[in-house]
Amino acid sequence: MNKLILDNLNYKITEKVPIWLMRQAGRYMKEYHIVKNKFNSFMEMCKNSDAVTEITLQPIKKFDFDAAIIFSDILLILDAIDINVEFIPGKGPVVENLEILKNLKLLSRVLNREKVKPCYEAIKNIKKELIDKPLIGFSAAPWTLATYYIEGNITKNLSRIKSFSYKNSKEMDFIIDLFSDLILQHLLNQIEAGVDLIQIFDTHSYQMDHYMHQNYSIRQVKKISKAVRKKYPNIPIIYYSKNFHFLDKEAYDYLNCLSLNSNISLKEQKKYFKGNICLQGNLDPYLLVEGGEYMVKEIKNILLEMKRNSFIFNLGHGILPQTPVENVFKLIEIVRSFKK
Repeated sequence: MNKLILDNLNYKITEKVPIWLMRQAGRYMKEYHIVKNKFNSFMEMCKNSDAVTEITLQPIKKFDFDAAIIFSDILLILDAIDINVEFIPGKGPVVENLEILKNLKLLSRVLNREKVKPCYEAIKNIKKELIDKPLIGFSAAPWTLATYYIEGNITKNLSRIKSFSYKNSKEMDFIIDLFSDLILQHLLNQIEAGVDLIQIFDTHSYQMDHYMHQNYSIRQVKKISKAVRKKYPNIPIIYYSKNFHFLDKEAYDYLNCLSLNSNISLKEQKKYFKGNICLQGNLDPYLLVEGGEYMVKEIKNILLEMKRNSFIFNLGHGILPQTPVENVFKLIEIVRSFKK
């Protein structure tokens, strides 16, 4: 197996830099749209194991990334506890939450296995084909999942969830604890199905104040990660955040890797930690759209900045749908030609 990513996640300094991209399976590829057009909805496609298998493998076959990431969605967990989720073109995900918010205690504490089973079946199918590269499983972090649930349709400044959190602290604690348990179930199920590592996405954590971030983000991610490690001590865990700085100096105690947005110097973040931790990131996705000399310059800057560290090249967020595939090929060429 290509162990570049796994070696870096275990703090081995490799000569080559591994690369994969968030949302590498999806909207920017014409092959993806051919599959997508066969389905009536995005969620229907996410619950078809054959489609998930095909889409997951498309960027591996086209670009030869160093890892595949299962094609799925963080809101699959909400669907699996019978909360209706729709993806509306031009608007994004919309969650039907009004009645359920009034009846929190009725929310299921167990995932509906039939609704998540296609994801796990696809993982098993992919592992039969993907014999020489690791497969990444993932989920949202509790706060980010709760954001979609409580907001219904995301507001610009997350005003609804912040207002709800301040006014209804007991209910918010209940939601966060419940979602933490459901996320743990989903991650363990993916590991049992065959993924080689996991990534937890906390995309909306940067909107919280300090107390909320400690209580609803760091504490919960630590709890989930330690529970995963207790059962599967050799499964590496990556945590993605848009925060300017990750505020727990002992993150290495429960995480293998921090994946950070483009708004921070990875080199400066590295100085914050006492122990070993791999970093991942963090080219601006818009630079990958633009291409050209400035893109090349920034790719090389990141590579040089991380030359002496355990490091996985990625974007600061998911690849954008308007990204030209020739720019992706150019990115891979530059990273592959770089030697630490």
